[in-house]
Amino acid sequence: MIRVQTLRQLTIIIGLTLCSISEGFIFGQMSGMVNALRGANSEIALSEDDISWIASTINATCVFGFAIAGLITEKVGRRRAISLLNLPMLVTWIMIYYATDFTTFIISRFIVGVSFGGVLLLTYVAMAEYTAPGQRAICVNLVSAVGPSIGTTLGHVLSISLHWRTVAMIGIIPTGLSVLLPCFWVESPSWLASKGRFDECETAFRKLHGRHEASESELALLLNLEKVKQEDFSPNKQFMLSIIEKITAALKQRYFLKLIMLSVVISVYRVAGGKILYCTMAITMLQEMTGSSNILLFTLLVDGFIIIGSILPCFLLKKMKMRTLLLSFGLISNVALIILSICLYFIPKTNSYLAWICSSILAFYFITVYSGPYAVLEILISEVFPLELKPYCIFSGGSFNGFAQFLCIKLAPNMFALMGYHGVFLLNSTIVFLCLGYLWVFMPETKGRTLQEIELYFKQSTSTENKNCAQSETLLSRGHAVNKEFKLNDTLDTA
Repeated sequence: MIRVQTLRQLTIIIGLTLCSISEGFIFGQMSGMVNALRGANSEIALSEDDISWIASTINATCVFGFAIAGLITEKVGRRRAISLLNLPMLVTWIMIYYATDFTTFIISRFIVGVSFGGVLLLTYVAMAEYTAPGQRAICVNLVSAVGPSIGTTLGHVLSISLHWRTVAMIGIIPTGLSVLLPCFWVESPSWLASKGRFDECETAFRKLHGRHEASESELALLLNLEKVKQEDFSPNKQFMLSIIEKITAALKQRYFLKLIMLSVVISVYRVAGGKILYCTMAITMLQEMTGSSNILLFTLLVDGFIIIGSILPCFLLKKMKMRTLLLSFGLISNVALIILSICLYFIPKTNSYLAWICSSILAFYFITVYSGPYAVLEILISEVFPLELKPYCIFSGGSFNGFAQFLCIKLAPNMFALMGYHGVFLLNSTIVFLCLGYLWVFMPETKGRTLQEIELYFKQSTSTENKNCAQSETLLSRGHAVNKEFKLNDTLDTA
């Protein structure tokens, strides 16, 4: 018989995974829509510039979604915020179905960008907070990689087989379920603790994780750490003043600036890796790279390997450390991207084997980059920021990432025309090598650690460099007192 706690956790995991499938479906459907709008038989007259704006606007407007999500979730909690921010997405699917002009397309892309950005932020935050340390890496991988990959593949395949308007209406299904399921969750224990609602936090935590030694120890550390933080900030302040006070205090700490830099490098890697670029322009890219208009098999090959690459970390993370997985698979995938660039440059398009060679190398690239770098980096983003500032930190990093993705999609057609696909891939691989070098030096090992341990690690490592950082020492000593089992003195392995 399945335990009640397990059913509650499954409901949350399924709901968050559906949110991520809906996210992937947005880009999969848009890939088919963009390709159809560029075609000679398009029923809507749009210029190339118009289409590039339609394709890239989501990545720019998601910044507003990050900001709105940070404010809403601070006020109403995680589960209500997820339901509220999914509602506008339902409207945009209907708008796309009836769209006949550029204005309608852009308005729908603006709205879906805001909605998608907010939900994206909250799925990362919520999955990390709701799951136990031993399950967190695998569960975050579900919402950061597996779900979006399945959604994108469905969007790509359906867009090849059906009209893009029909595909838009199908998108209502995962989005609608994403609105309904959070209504049946318990609230995040971490959020309740950050609001000083400690009794409710204990109740919610035990509903999710039960009562046993390890979970009780984790709960004790969570409550202790948040009670210390409550003492550090002025009580009864207005909502916005409280947020400003927390952010100002964090900016004075060296550890926080290190976290921001780590977030920037992760964002650059994710953009250079080509995930969003491929999801948005897959059908057009495969047609131009292979020189064929019949690309269903090539799409199934590449997207199928992306799904496999998204699922593999669920097994690899049990066997390998996070740093090892990132650095080894990052190096392999980047070499594959360079080989693809060389093949595109030297093999003429008239070669009958070019299509299969390029598709196979691209498939291998995505299976390795999804198995290692993307899986680890998405997990890391959900773990490293302190609880009381997590929505705003992810907002800052997400804003940079969204702007970079916007530029990437907007400029992609011009870059492909100027440099060719081989030149763009070679440039991206160079950027990725630089990011891997930074991560090799500064990325900690977080596998199996609680969120509180990771937070204390960054504060402790910085306080050893700066002995005046009294707050870190206070937090660390109190953390030791309530959680000896976790051995907080042990430094996270960076080797």
